[in-house]
Parts: sequence; C-alpha cells; structure tokens
Amino acid sequence: MEETYLLLMEKIVELTEKNGETDAAALAWETGMKHGDILLRLKEMEEKNWLVTYEIDMCCGEEYIVDGLTDAGKAALAELKK
Repeated sequence: MEETYLLLMEKIVELTEKNGETDAAALAWETGMKHGDILLRLKEMEEKNWLVTYEIDMCCGEEYIVDGLTDAGKAALAELKK
C-alpha cells in the first residue's frame, strides 16, 4: 500500500506542478492503475488529509480533481521516501 501511495503522490506533485491540477483519469493513465483503484486511493488519501481536492458531479458519476498535496501530504511523502 505504501508503494501505491508513494507512486500516486509523486505523480500528483509532478502533474500539479506542470498543469495546476490533475484528476483520476490522468493519474490512471500516468501510473497504469485502474481508474476505480485510483478513486479508492484518492479517497483514502483525502481522509488522511493528504490532498487538496474537490469533486465534480458528472453525468456518469463524480470525478475527483486534485489540486496538490497538503502540508500533511508533503510530510507523508517525505516519510514514504525514506
């Protein structure tokens, strides 16, 4: 699980620095993970207060938009890199 968090957090940093924000679809494309798995991990990370996110209600469901890592998320990323 920690490897998954590390991979996602590094991609979130990379994509938000480049584009200002990212979403589950972009993260799935970049990581090769399934979209549903990305959504589960994003929700878990949000519950840990690691992400700045908002949800958009779409016709086919909701989409998470990620603006970046919180200070707690940055600290968790640093800890995971050890």
